[in-house]
Amino acid sequence: MVAVNPEILIWARETAALSIDEAARKLGFRDTKMRTATEKLRLLETGEIEPSTPQLTRMAKAYYQPPLVFYLNQPPAEFDRGEDFRTSPRMTVDAKGEAHLKLLMRNVRVAQNLIRDAMEEEQVESLEFVNSASLSMGVNAVANEIREALAFNIETFRKAQSYQQAFAYLRERMENRRIFLLLLSDLGSHHTTISINVFRGFVYSDDLVPFIVINRKDAISAWSFTALHEVAHLWLGSSGVSGYWSNRRIEAFCCEVAGKILFPTHEIQAIEFDPNNHFLNLTDQIGKIAHSKKLSRATVAYSLLQAQKIDVQLWRKLNSRFEHDRLSVSENARHVQHAKGGGPSYYALRRHQLGKALLEVTKQFLDSGHLTPTKAALILGVAPTRVHALLNPDQV
Repeated sequence: MVAVNPEILIWARETAALSIDEAARKLGFRDTKMRTATEKLRLLETGEIEPSTPQLTRMAKAYYQPPLVFYLNQPPAEFDRGEDFRTSPRMTVDAKGEAHLKLLMRNVRVAQNLIRDAMEEEQVESLEFVNSASLSMGVNAVANEIREALAFNIETFRKAQSYQQAFAYLRERMENRRIFLLLLSDLGSHHTTISINVFRGFVYSDDLVPFIVINRKDAISAWSFTALHEVAHLWLGSSGVSGYWSNRRIEAFCCEVAGKILFPTHEIQAIEFDPNNHFLNLTDQIGKIAHSKKLSRATVAYSLLQAQKIDVQLWRKLNSRFEHDRLSVSENARHVQHAKGGGPSYYALRRHQLGKALLEVTKQFLDSGHLTPTKAALILGVAPTRVHALLNPDQV
């Protein structure tokens, strides 16, 4: 048995948004004649029984915590996750989704801090564009600065053969400026998938290691807009989690900046769009515009709203339809993939999620000795035994 502060056991379980009954089942505790599974866990959490090392190992996995956390004297202090830019008050609260998001943000913050420590040792120069702008500059000025800093060419973006390739081009432009862009939606298991109703993206603004995370469960057509939305947050020097269209001034500002870059005002004004047309004709027209611009239909509808070509009521109706369609397509795609089986390998999928920039800088600091394999594993979100295969695909 191991001496552990029982407060940490309770903190870890509650952080994972598990009731004591749910946790007992997840940990594999069984009912006996003497006591129920829940009673066994409660005895551990009250300190009447000391946990065994195997039990702590199972708790670390079930609660998505590093094993060492259970040996602390007190529960760790809350980390700074930045502001919550999502619409408030929220219509519904997904307790488990919020708990998983909190853990995901913590993991990304740990990775960022480890990379930052290595960069500080190497005396890497800071990025001048982080926190270089303000709301008072106006949307157009900030959009122009971002476009120029990223060397982003809208025609190259739109000439891409698919939404995936268009996003890949934008991602490359961002990574070339040392903006780390990750595609994450869970804690390593589909059981912890976080809905886009919980978050679309989040950003940790930092002048050495800026991190942006996009919920990869969102439609691929929406990734580019979300990426530039979070980039606008970097220019403003603001960290936090974003949801969807919000009334908050800073969120509206970042949405407008992303829209200006991907769908300039003069192009929107040139569109002949009759809001009194039949609804199905409107959705069809928006779909064609979105495809040609490599944007989501929701982004096009938002741009039309900003240009006052549609009113809020029609915009909400269109958004509701697009969201319904997105969920239907996602569900069909899931069934097709399940029927076909297979898919990309674990390592290929993980490399795509993490991005080339993070993989390269982790390998660089691992090879130079600034990172240990254990720290590299924390950055990459994999077991230490998988680090080499992930970073060296040609040698596997």
